[in-house]
Amino acid sequence: MENTPPLPANGFKWRLSSALALVFLLLITFALGYQVGQWQNALPIKSLTAGTSFRTGQSPASGQQGQGQTLSLRPIQKLFEVYQVLQRNFYDPSKLEEEKLAEGAIIGLLARTGDRYTHYKGPADLVQFESKSHGEFEGIGAELTLVPDLQTGKQRLTIANVFPEQPAAKSGLAPLDRIVKIDGKPTEGMTLEQAVSLIRGPRGTKVTLTIERDGIPEPFDVVITRQRVQIPVLQKKILEANVGYIRLLEFNERAANEVAKVVRELKDAGVKGLILDLRGNAGGLLEAAVEVASIFIPKGPIVTVRSRLEGEQVFEANPARYIPWKVPMLVLVDKQSASASEIVAGALKDHGVARIVGEKTYGKASVQTVVGLKTGGALVVTTGSYFTPSGYDIQAGGGIEPQIKLEGEDADKAHNKKLAQEWIKRGVQHLKANEIADAILSFSRAGELDKDNKEASALFRKAVGQYIAERAEKKKDQQLERAVEILLKNIEPKAAEASPAPSQSKRSPAR
Repeated sequence: MENTPPLPANGFKWRLSSALALVFLLLITFALGYQVGQWQNALPIKSLTAGTSFRTGQSPASGQQGQGQTLSLRPIQKLFEVYQVLQRNFYDPSKLEEEKLAEGAIIGLLARTGDRYTHYKGPADLVQFESKSHGEFEGIGAELTLVPDLQTGKQRLTIANVFPEQPAAKSGLAPLDRIVKIDGKPTEGMTLEQAVSLIRGPRGTKVTLTIERDGIPEPFDVVITRQRVQIPVLQKKILEANVGYIRLLEFNERAANEVAKVVRELKDAGVKGLILDLRGNAGGLLEAAVEVASIFIPKGPIVTVRSRLEGEQVFEANPARYIPWKVPMLVLVDKQSASASEIVAGALKDHGVARIVGEKTYGKASVQTVVGLKTGGALVVTTGSYFTPSGYDIQAGGGIEPQIKLEGEDADKAHNKKLAQEWIKRGVQHLKANEIADAILSFSRAGELDKDNKEASALFRKAVGQYIAERAEKKKDQQLERAVEILLKNIEPKAAEASPAPSQSKRSPAR
């Protein structure tokens, strides 16, 4: 490690108060975060979303650190200098909260990597992630999402799904219910993470949700007692013509056991074929993907992971998981099938176990490793990429091509087209009222919902053109004109007072 040069001579002395020393140590900590397991008592390292494996910490092999380069502390010195100047000169020291400043520095540092999957998780986010990986948490048993309001365009906190037999379902909550308050706190402007952190809590405690529901004129309160919630892993049924169906929702620690259980049930029921539905499944744990694929593949590679520190790792099928069962099998995927879903689909395709049908998958083939930080929270770092058994690079190829292409669901498309027409109508109303900015927003939203809608595209271009034209016509400085008017009001009365008043009588000429 190179020597740290002194700060430039600019009037500041290199002195560390106790608070600054703590911040400096914190910055050093996250700068060295990529050194996996460098500290003896570090938190466990975890990898996620296709790959997301859970591993204990271990030091990188000698010579691999920075590919033989020493770690420069110049960026840390520069950041520390900025922090020091800020602490000494900022007008309101009470606003300089150390934790927020450090977190902001971390977020900015990771953003500059250009990799959207490398990010920081604070302590609260880390707890939520771990509970999701385990497949259970303490809360109300509902999935939340943000849905734009058709009238205003603002994001509304909305219930996307309620899990059967869980507190939310038992309390009468339903999909499309809008949560306007959580324990009296308005949800407008909240992020999903903020809302989830308020709704989740220890089992046995209560949370009050204020709900808006279509068809009910006034919001109403629902008081729910939090419980231990198990996230549903899959859905199953037997379709017509005696075809078995498994929709896998997530690759968590329970996924392989749940899939194996259902496969045995369907086998015993004598079904003639199987559909494994991975649509909308964004991934999960690498180990779960390997174990699920092993249920259908007796031996051989499932996925190859290539990483900087560990080189090339081949994950083989687990023979203990294999269930001998020879029936025709399809894997149904769409553009939201990602990560672990692509590992399983690619393995089943390459081994000739199943045909892939649907849409081209998402194309996320990178491995993220969760490195726990001693200072709290964790770094999620992209550490490698993965390949199917045949060597196909999913990320470079932009996803897995289905062998049989199927269009998206007609019902969803019809709904989006109808919604787009509503946005077009609203945009036209804004145009007539000369509310150009609102019109542009409306036509843009219509185009997002229905990308083939030529009317939305034409109206969007028209509104943008009108906006540009109006801006160009406003050549006069309206603020300056108004300032002149105000000034004249002050000048004119005084000017009138200074002028001599005309004489009201005529004096007789001298005689």
